[in-house]
Amino acid sequence: MPVAPPEAGRQLTELWTFFAVDPVGVPLARRLARVPWVTPNRLTALALLLGVTAAVLLGTGHPRGAGALFLLRYFVDCLDGTVARMQGTCSTRGAFADLGADIIGVTAGYAALGWYVVERGDLAATWAFALLGALGLYNWLLGHRKRLAAEAGLGSGGSAHRWRRSRGPVGRWVAFCDARGVSAVPWAVEMEIATLGLAPLLLPASLLPAALLTALAFYVVADLLNARRVWRVAAHLDAAA
Repeated sequence: MPVAPPEAGRQLTELWTFFAVDPVGVPLARRLARVPWVTPNRLTALALLLGVTAAVLLGTGHPRGAGALFLLRYFVDCLDGTVARMQGTCSTRGAFADLGADIIGVTAGYAALGWYVVERGDLAATWAFALLGALGLYNWLLGHRKRLAAEAGLGSGGSAHRWRRSRGPVGRWVAFCDARGVSAVPWAVEMEIATLGLAPLLLPASLLPAALLTALAFYVVADLLNARRVWRVAAHLDAAA
């Protein structure tokens, strides 16, 4: 039975964060928050350094090390926000730095993956450029959607529907996620983890082109969904003008 996306404005935790990061990250963040020299901005800088280093390793032919560092980058990236909340030091500038570090790390990772598979002769450069274009469009559409939605009072501008329930395994899974504020389906974070973390770490190099093409397909679909939501929010604003 298909399920609908979560309602607009509802902040959901990603599946990877909830299951793979938070069980270790939250207790660690509590300890780090009590250390005077540990600050959210320093953790953000460390996440940025790990992301760029992972991209360099991948681009120079060391996919397993790159995958491991990318997974560590995401773990550290989750710590900065948690530590900021625990220290009471959340700020607009900190959120801006965190977003910038995310975009740089992920974009560099996809660029390095494209370079790696093209240099090996496993994939035409056209596909690598297409992925970067789809990723750039995704970031722009997502930011534009959230800005317009905030102006319209529609939260983040996502789908306005709650998850549909059923009595089978899907319904139990949805109820479990809904009760904990967790997204019931994988989305952008899980695609990044799979393509830039798990695939380079665990898969043979010959399968990395398939990982890149899967990521491209995901971002094309995500761009279409975001474009539709931007159009919907824009129509709401036009009607209210």
